[in-house]
Amino acid sequence: MKFRGIFILLLCLFLKPGLSVGEINESLQQKLNAKPDTNKVKALSDLCFEYRLVSADSALMFGEMALELANVLNYPKGVAQAYNDLGIIYMDKANYRKATNLLNEAMKLRQQLNDLPGQASLYNKFGIIDQKQGRLREALENQIAALKIYEQLGQDKWIGYCLNNIAIIHQNLGNFDKSLEYHKNGLRLREKMNDQSGIANSYGNIANVYAKMRDTTLALTYYEKALAISRQIKNDEFISAILSNMGNIFMAKNDFQKAIKFYSESLEIRERLGDNKGISSTLSRMGTLFTENGRYNEASKALHRSLTISRKILVVDEELSALLGLAKLKALTNQPDSAILLMKLYIATKDSVYDERIKQQILDVQSQYETEKLEHDLEMVKQEKQFTEIKLIQRKTQIWLLVFIIISMSGAGIFLFYRHQQRQKAASDAEKIRQQEARMNAVFQAQEEERRRIAKELHDGVGQTLSALKLNYQSLSFKATSRDLAQDLKRLHTMLDSASAEVRTISHQMMPVELEQFGLVPAIENMLKMNFENALLQYHFEHSGFEERIGDQTELALFRVLQELVSNIIKHSQATFLNVQLLKLKAHVVLNVSDNGVGFDVGATEKKGIGLLNIASRIDAIKGNLNYESTPGSGTSVTIRTPIT
Repeated sequence: MKFRGIFILLLCLFLKPGLSVGEINESLQQKLNAKPDTNKVKALSDLCFEYRLVSADSALMFGEMALELANVLNYPKGVAQAYNDLGIIYMDKANYRKATNLLNEAMKLRQQLNDLPGQASLYNKFGIIDQKQGRLREALENQIAALKIYEQLGQDKWIGYCLNNIAIIHQNLGNFDKSLEYHKNGLRLREKMNDQSGIANSYGNIANVYAKMRDTTLALTYYEKALAISRQIKNDEFISAILSNMGNIFMAKNDFQKAIKFYSESLEIRERLGDNKGISSTLSRMGTLFTENGRYNEASKALHRSLTISRKILVVDEELSALLGLAKLKALTNQPDSAILLMKLYIATKDSVYDERIKQQILDVQSQYETEKLEHDLEMVKQEKQFTEIKLIQRKTQIWLLVFIIISMSGAGIFLFYRHQQRQKAASDAEKIRQQEARMNAVFQAQEEERRRIAKELHDGVGQTLSALKLNYQSLSFKATSRDLAQDLKRLHTMLDSASAEVRTISHQMMPVELEQFGLVPAIENMLKMNFENALLQYHFEHSGFEERIGDQTELALFRVLQELVSNIIKHSQATFLNVQLLKLKAHVVLNVSDNGVGFDVGATEKKGIGLLNIASRIDAIKGNLNYESTPGSGTSVTIRTPIT
């Protein structure tokens, strides 16, 4: 078995003081409602950074909010930090071109502000991007630039991190002895400072080098040292990474029991942290391990969950790993059609990533060519004796460039033809979708009109009749003298009150007055109160940003969806607590409904339940996005994100 890739502890480059995920949830409402000043910019930047392990989309949303507010306030330091945080998110998503552009904008501002620590931090990130793209010479130059600034500032802690990163580059170059030398220099500096977090980091990276050298004994020794310190300082991110790396070693040694033990503990920590990227990675490895040991059901569950999470957070590397693992699993379990389908999906996904990287490489090659040409021209002026040789080199380069241009033009022609076909297909599909949406809206509109009609009939017809009957009863009750008759009339009075209340309730549910007259928030408050005022289930409703009303269609759809979700929770969840969040952002409304009930299997239920299909249809009709997060026994969270019409 080939030795698995070892996780490199680069997280330390990005660590900064911040909130835990739990604290984010508790303070989110307060931060979103805060006064729009520089403190709110900092808070939004913190949310952007902290949410990177939970939801890339949410992290980007907070980062863009921070950037927009910082620009409005003319707050250059905040603008630079927002660019920096957004760049980190795109680094996590492997969109290195976008990340580089954002970090370059941050560098311009930090140079204008003469922010040397900020510049050094950016050189670190440029080095990481270069390293991930295989440009190791440029990566080394950027890390050395960061090291010089930190040495100038006398910041020993960050000098240690730079030595650590330079060592990792030498490791990737195969210079293992040089890598160990830099790691141990950094370790001595950290021991001098008694930087326990840095010491643990150095031990972990030294272990990575020994693992690359196939010296598993020394690798495990240093991993155990790193793990002991990480547990002592309670650094869960380090602990989960080290446990995963130790699992890799035992997986390579075919020691299933120890490998699964370390992977399971790593997964438990990452789930507690909400580190979706780490969860996907660990599940993928566990799925491969289960497959190799013939435990196919467990392998299928782990790999499918890894695939779902990786697609949700848009981490392509983990998606590819899960697809490949599932294809192998299907082949081993005599499901050739599924295996072929998964391999096609794997190849298509990999090709899309490859195409993007090729585009970037073409730009890099062009830039490199222009630089080399300029250097050659200068060399011609300085060294006339080498003129002939340089001319020959230039001629060969021009020929190769011409060949490259011809090939590129041919490829571009094929691409344009293919894109034209795709655009025609997309236009046809869009028209079908538009017609389908129009029919769907017509159905929903007809349903709501019928609800209004029935509600009006109940209120004006049956309700008025009951009221008149009650008045006649009261007149008759005054004339009653018999005690037995009085008791019968009292029971009749109770029945009339009950019938009137039920008619009002049904009429209100079919078309709530609060929704039409006052808007979504009062309607939800009244609906929750009516359902849970005297129930054992406790609920909490929080909302933000609804100073003005949104579109009638969006309000009605969200209200009906929440009605259906509440009905399902009452009937099926066995929950004791319900939390409803309604947030109005700049261009979107977000509704989150979560409970602590028994949960359900989303994959098995989502396409069967009429109520869930009705919810999906309503959200599609307003061009929203619907996401369920639930497993049996762990509660349910439903998130709806829809544009404001």
